[in-house]
Amino acid sequence: MAKRILFLLVLSLALFINPSWAQSCGEGEATTCHSFDPSAGNDTFTYDFSDGSSLTVQFETVLTTFDLRVGVSHPVDSTAPPCVEEPCPSPISLDPKEFPSGTVCAHYPTNGTGVCDQYDFTGNAGGPHGVPVKNKNYKGLITLTLSYDITGAAHNPAFGHAPGDITTFTEDILTSYFDDTFDPTMGGKTPGLSSVVALDEPFTEIGDVFCGLTQTPTNNPSEQKDQIEVTFKIVGPGSNCTTGTGLRDKTARLSVSTTVGGKITFPPIKNAEGNKFHWDNKNGLNEYDISLEGLPNGLYVVTVFSSKFSPRFTTFTLP
Repeated sequence: MAKRILFLLVLSLALFINPSWAQSCGEGEATTCHSFDPSAGNDTFTYDFSDGSSLTVQFETVLTTFDLRVGVSHPVDSTAPPCVEEPCPSPISLDPKEFPSGTVCAHYPTNGTGVCDQYDFTGNAGGPHGVPVKNKNYKGLITLTLSYDITGAAHNPAFGHAPGDITTFTEDILTSYFDDTFDPTMGGKTPGLSSVVALDEPFTEIGDVFCGLTQTPTNNPSEQKDQIEVTFKIVGPGSNCTTGTGLRDKTARLSVSTTVGGKITFPPIKNAEGNKFHWDNKNGLNEYDISLEGLPNGLYVVTVFSSKFSPRFTTFTLP
């Protein structure tokens, strides 16, 4: 009988004592911990970090009140020099089925060679490490927007995500990207929160020549809606852009961004085509029609990114 009472006492204590990771926001965490509250219409917060990066978390709908913290850890990638002092940092784990060989972390100027900035979520809800649970604490998808500085130009950007409670990055959640060479912003959507990291994938083909990005205002005759047609041409290694045969790029994607309140945002585009370009075989051009429907006046940046060339951008203004 005494053993049974002791067991029940231990069980009851276990139900009321939260694990060490299930912690509420404390003093000194104003920029890295936030309380989401449905009664206050509070569904978005931007976490700021000492290295100059920021991560905006936006829920479609918040159902309950919960605290969410974002910390930064520093694993290393394959370019890091051999470790000579203990303790050695952990190597980042990337799924080779999703991220090709040669994929490395985006290199921040605040880090040494091969050092990553990995963003980890904790909180006081009921999911792994205290993160909120879908359909209990929130519903819909979560939009993540990461802004950071890099050293050197990006190749093919990727937004690594390690779903659930695993430590291997198995998903690329990248849906949008802005790049003005050294201050990129990437966006992605996920049904649940776990660790994320900005990655840089190698080119799939070396030597293809990028021949320029152009935009042309057009009009859709059937719907009479304003559009902008974005086109680009690439040719094979050693070819001339004027006389060379244009090549199709099935990996190219397009993203439209603007600045709101000093932050890069990615407005929804009505006729989003899965960020894929169409092929104009007659002219040897890759083309994409951007619908301007619903976009407010302002300056917009169009970024094209691919596994064949570094991100390129052009701009347009709606009066």
